[in-house]
Amino acid sequence: MSTLSEVLERKGGSVVTVSCDSTVRDAIQKMSNANIGAVVAVENDKAIGIFTERDYLRKIALEGRSSTDTAISEVMSSPLITATPEESSRDAMGTMTERRCRHLVIMDEEEMVGIVSQGDLVKHLLLQKEAEVEQLSGYIAGNY
Repeated sequence: MSTLSEVLERKGGSVVTVSCDSTVRDAIQKMSNANIGAVVAVENDKAIGIFTERDYLRKIALEGRSSTDTAISEVMSSPLITATPEESSRDAMGTMTERRCRHLVIMDEEEMVGIVSQGDLVKHLLLQKEAEVEQLSGYIAGNY
């Protein structure tokens, strides 16, 4: 069973962050530049929330708020839903389903080491299954 540390190793562990007093527009610009769906909100170098595309739709667009006048701290989702690097990718998918979230921040004790999305987990699991099929096909064909 694969772990989240393996998922992070494959995808890379960099996390795009914004300060809590940043504007929503600043966060959206960072998300667009990095082609990602979420940024982690930090305060005093500590991760305290997450701002996602879903947050933008529900808390800015639908409420008619201004992205240039609204601070991330007003609309971020908090507390963070986290996992450890040792957690299995299957358990992480269960957490996401149960908690109805699309991103998990990966924490190693107090240090943020990465973030995984549902897409990251699906891609990782598909690559694993493809490798298993290839190995079994080789075994059946007598290549092992």
